[in-house]
Amino acid sequence: MEKTRGIRRLMQYGYELDAFDKYRDAVVRHNRMGLKVLSMLGFLTAVGVTVPLFTGRHPGAWIWGLLMLASSVFTYMTAKRETSGRGMILFAGYVLWSAFYAVAIYGNVISGREAYWVGINVALGCYLLDYSIRMYAFQTASFLALIFAIILSSGEISTQRTLVSAVFLIVGMITVYALGRARLGLIMSREVTRIQAETDQLTGLLNRTAAEEEIGGLLRGGEETDVMMLLDLDHFKSVNDRMGHQMGEKVLVDVAAELKKMFRSTDVLSRLGGDEYIIFMHDVPEPEWVRQRAEQVVKIVRRWVTDGTTNVRVTASVGVVSTEGMEREYGVLYRAADIAMYFAKEQGGNGAVFYSRELLNQDRGAAERADELR
Repeated sequence: MEKTRGIRRLMQYGYELDAFDKYRDAVVRHNRMGLKVLSMLGFLTAVGVTVPLFTGRHPGAWIWGLLMLASSVFTYMTAKRETSGRGMILFAGYVLWSAFYAVAIYGNVISGREAYWVGINVALGCYLLDYSIRMYAFQTASFLALIFAIILSSGEISTQRTLVSAVFLIVGMITVYALGRARLGLIMSREVTRIQAETDQLTGLLNRTAAEEEIGGLLRGGEETDVMMLLDLDHFKSVNDRMGHQMGEKVLVDVAAELKKMFRSTDVLSRLGGDEYIIFMHDVPEPEWVRQRAEQVVKIVRRWVTDGTTNVRVTASVGVVSTEGMEREYGVLYRAADIAMYFAKEQGGNGAVFYSRELLNQDRGAAERADELR
């Protein structure tokens, strides 16, 4: 509890921990794009800093230009690499941030213009979101470094210049806070809209379109062993006909809740429509583990549904297919799982059937009927 409260005190702009976690991926995507923009600005800054070198005014300028150039290259490559996680994105942001501040302080001491320094504050705040306390700590450290650099360069600093620098620090913090809060609010608003468009409103699982897109991306993204399960409820029509659609909807919601508890956060769960669900497990262990999971799915779905006077036994027919020996395409796997599920229905339901070519050879007539119906 103490740890949770401590983390919440550090959350950016006062948003709750669960809310920030929910939209963390969206923020990372925006930060990835922001770092690309900042790295481009870094390239331009590196060129601008080294210009005095050729004029002979500041022979040491090449050091700062090289620092800016190296930081920009590293940041751009990190942001461009799709495998870069949240931690790496933030680290790259800090590297570029440090380079910008170092060059800003150098330019401030040389030119004596604090506006250059506060401009860096605002520019970085516009393009990169991070925890506000870290952001402010960075700005405060850069303020102290600026004062120290001025003292080293001139031997003293006037009260007026210290006051002006402090005012710029406060203005920079307020501006970055306001811009960051507005930008994060916009990200969250867009993310809410996206989630609503991708979610089945009844069960909270992904809808068919979103599931197909996510599963397709996982299939294209690697060569691990993946498994697709297609689940259809047996006797669900009897629930709707004999007890009403409200009871039928409750069954669908309850089944979805059980599936959420059972599967990993990396698995894809979707209600395709009606009483049909799809489960996609990425990078699974040995086949025996998959078989156990399929049996568990059948077990958790099995239930008696009653309204006090009428009882209906609901079970599941599950078709299972592995990517081993199969083409890694969503349509191919879906068709195979659909055929396996049809065989499960043919055998009376309440069970799981694994797709195989031997299975089709056992009953080609059933396979043909499955193709005609699906």
